[in-house]
Amino acid sequence: MLDLLQKNQLTATKTLKVKNEILARVQGRKPETLNAEINFYKTELLPYFLKLSEYNPVFSVTEQLRLLVGVWTPIWSTISFHESLPKRIQEQSFQIFQHDGYCASIARYIMGKESSLSHNFQSNLPAYDFMLIQKYGVQNGKWSLQNIDRFQAFTNREIPLTLESVYNWFTNVVNTKVKPNASKLALPEAIKLENIEINDANEFKKTYLASSQVFEHLYIDNDWRLVKTQTDASHLPSYTIAVKRQ
Repeated sequence: MLDLLQKNQLTATKTLKVKNEILARVQGRKPETLNAEINFYKTELLPYFLKLSEYNPVFSVTEQLRLLVGVWTPIWSTISFHESLPKRIQEQSFQIFQHDGYCASIARYIMGKESSLSHNFQSNLPAYDFMLIQKYGVQNGKWSLQNIDRFQAFTNREIPLTLESVYNWFTNVVNTKVKPNASKLALPEAIKLENIEINDANEFKKTYLASSQVFEHLYIDNDWRLVKTQTDASHLPSYTIAVKRQ
């Protein structure tokens, strides 16, 4: 028993060291182009991702469920969808997973942050809040995601998105719009985002209209997720680091 405890303590110490190495490289990093982030993953992060995956404490997707449910923030990602809309605020980005199989990616985008605009003009511009509702579950022993619908709102940029506000928005939409119309829901082929410029419309549409995505936890614990996502076998996988918020 003592040997087992010492082994677990040693693994925990090594895991924390690798996590800290990863955080040191991604925290405070300004988002770059998708190709630049993929290159950053290959040249800087890949060795640490491989090492951290060796320490993954939970491999069973059934066991992972109890860790997955909650609110997370993606602190780094190569998912093109995250940056398809302009000027995402990372600290106001959330992923919510519920026990009922519904989840959502929610983020705030600030328009008019260019330095050439006056502060007074910028402060009068609204914030753009975007929510993608998904269903998640297990198919053939693997996690899968299916896009269900999207919702948007123009709000006061001086009032930040909080854990409480995003969770209330998500649960209200699921209970009043998604679940009552579950049998009728179908993603619209035409994506209408009024007054919003899309950085890469093709990537946005490709990810948004993907019928199903498979994701794998290379590592997951109570506070951390290292996720590999793939829309289909012909596409390169994407990677996301997410930290638990609640």
